[in-house]
Amino acid sequence: MSEKFNYYCSLLDLSYAEAVDLLLNKYGGSQDDYYREKSYLRFFNGEIKNITKGKVTRTKEGLYCHHIFENQYSMLTDSDSLFEQRVPFAAQKKENLVYCDLIEHLILHALIAKETGRRFGYMGYAVHLDPMVGDWYINRIIPELEWEKNCYNRAFLASNEADELLKKVDLFVGE
Repeated sequence: MSEKFNYYCSLLDLSYAEAVDLLLNKYGGSQDDYYREKSYLRFFNGEIKNITKGKVTRTKEGLYCHHIFENQYSMLTDSDSLFEQRVPFAAQKKENLVYCDLIEHLILHALIAKETGRRFGYMGYAVHLDPMVGDWYINRIIPELEWEKNCYNRAFLASNEADELLKKVDLFVGE
């Protein structure tokens, strides 16, 4: 197995907080809040229907933006979920965002799911991230969008490694 595969597996030995710290040191923090604060507050006051996003994307580098508070709230980019949960703006602040590649993102969600008894993190893991890793690396369905290709290439694993990793993470999460 490759060094990259071993690195990903080693993340499963960390706590969620330790993994977040490692990734903050690896990629640096966000330069902007996920949403604009004024827009966020106007949305919660019922004045507007859509919240204005900050400049947080780093998909040109193959990186996703992950909300650190996903261990306390669900779907922090979905306006309906934000409203239902009354998520405070603090969850959207730049100091509460971390960058990660696709596999690191999958593992962050697995760590959250494990630490919260699947209360948080699990849906993102099971519905979105796990199938994407399977499609991209095991089934070799290479994404077509440029930003997705960047993410695909950044986290690339050979098919056998991706298969082994997903099995390992599924066991870790308790599937």
